[in-house]
Amino acid sequence: MKVSGQKITKQLYARLDLSEPEIFEDLATGLPVTEAIKKYQVSKRIWYGWLDRKPGRRDDYKRAQRHFAETLADETIKIADSCIDTADAQIAKVRIDARRWIAGKVDPERYGEKQGPAVQINLQSEHLQALKDINNSEDTLPPGRGDRGLRRGE
Repeated sequence: MKVSGQKITKQLYARLDLSEPEIFEDLATGLPVTEAIKKYQVSKRIWYGWLDRKPGRRDDYKRAQRHFAETLADETIKIADSCIDTADAQIAKVRIDARRWIAGKVDPERYGEKQGPAVQINLQSEHLQALKDINNSEDTLPPGRGDRGLRRGE
């Protein structure tokens, strides 16, 4: 026996299935997910369930996000090139920074800020310390054990 809620859920999934190309086009051109949810009249639960329902659909979603990030990157160049005076440059900087931030969140591999290593090691000082440790340990070896069985001075 089917519950009416299951029937409605299937109908909503079917509606999204029919609109799939348009949905990904909307997302690629910058329609936020919250607006897409409103446009296609579904809940967040239905939306994200639909994304995971078909193999490869989540990849299509990520591809649409990458296209949007590329669009934002292209826009930053146009905005920067259109600056005429210093007052205009301040406004342009805010617009560019906003687009850079969004692009970095949408496609962090390509547009995110690169993080350096959390720990930096000076290999030269480590190497020098290792040589000192070796020399100190040879000085403490019993006669006949250091330098491949040779005593110092031989």
